[in-house]
Amino acid sequence: SCMDKEKPVTLGASVIDKGLSMTSSKADQGKVEVYLISVSSVEGELLAKALNEKGKEIGRSKQILNLAKDDAKLVTFTFDASVNLDLVTRFMLDFRKK
Repeated sequence: SCMDKEKPVTLGASVIDKGLSMTSSKADQGKVEVYLISVSSVEGELLAKALNEKGKEIGRSKQILNLAKDDAKLVTFTFDASVNLDLVTRFMLDFRKK
């Protein structure tokens, strides 16, 4: 069924610019888990944006990220029930603009 289809998680330009890479991602119901590896130290407010098929944001979850140089972390984002997950086709990670 289309409900079970894994929704892709992509990295936005702001995440790539900071030298972060994602080695695994899992999007399940209202939870998105990503494993991030840093080259240099990175800190900021990381947003997981839920996007619909038109690429419009219809929900977001955030986590404060604080990684040292050559560090890694499993980060979990949780979306609340107000986000209609049936309409979400993919997730994108981006840092919140300062």
